[in-house]
Amino acid sequence: MRNLPLPHRETSRADLIASIRQYNYRGPQGHALSEIEISDLLALYDQYDQDRGAASQLLKGSNFPQTLIDALDAAYEKTYETRSLYPLRERLFKGIGLCPICGIDPVAELDHFLPRSHFAPLAIYARNLVPSCHDCNHIKLAGFGGQNEEELAFVHAYFDALPDIQFLEAQIDISEGGLVATFQVIPEVALDEGISGRLSNQMITLKLNERYEKELNNYVMSHATAIHLEHARKGERGVRKFLRNQGAIEAENLYTNHWRPTLLRALANHDEFVGEGFVEIFKVPQRILDELLDDSD
Repeated sequence: MRNLPLPHRETSRADLIASIRQYNYRGPQGHALSEIEISDLLALYDQYDQDRGAASQLLKGSNFPQTLIDALDAAYEKTYETRSLYPLRERLFKGIGLCPICGIDPVAELDHFLPRSHFAPLAIYARNLVPSCHDCNHIKLAGFGGQNEEELAFVHAYFDALPDIQFLEAQIDISEGGLVATFQVIPEVALDEGISGRLSNQMITLKLNERYEKELNNYVMSHATAIHLEHARKGERGVRKFLRNQGAIEAENLYTNHWRPTLLRALANHDEFVGEGFVEIFKVPQRILDELLDDSD
């Protein structure tokens, strides 16, 4: 999980005007947006910002007419390509590569931090729309109904400041020639009130450990050549140094608590792995190892 820059809301009024309107199709459809309603919606946005994205009954807009609620809910469809609000989607995606929640897949969807099925007035509000991958978005949405809406147990990528210190760790287990890493929030690290628990809950709800398990062996295998060479040259010390340096590079290119540098740090500190434990995991044919060692002379 990492923070994203807080989006500007300069187009919020224009977005409402462009997407909420009344039209005729076998009778009146949509909603005729009034200036008072625009002001009330912008005030609701202010409240969302003030509460840093916390759920509340106010944000459900129960004081708005149902036609406006329905029109706001439907307005999100206008963020799709070729539609009138597509520039909003483009702006939120700009510069964001991997999903800020899991760090596995590229961003592909906009997650309504407070779901529009419950909080329709926020359906097109930029600061309620967080770029995410398909899996994070849909797993989160599926689990929302079972949570207390007033205490939504997820970290907000825009509002919940995550420090640039290591707060994620991986516990390593090597058994039967396989590598298993269990990721968890470090209990001893001081995070803002409630953040640690919400991060842990987020990892469980989004099944991050199960999803990381599908990635990590292929990822570690990509370093097989370098690790074998460093072990041949300098033994355990060389392997540790390589893993720590590679972890530092990946933390710089990604972020400190991305799963890949977190995994590399854990492997560097795992005595069995840096000894000869990696040999059973990589299973590199001897003829290839011989060629590697010949080339390194």
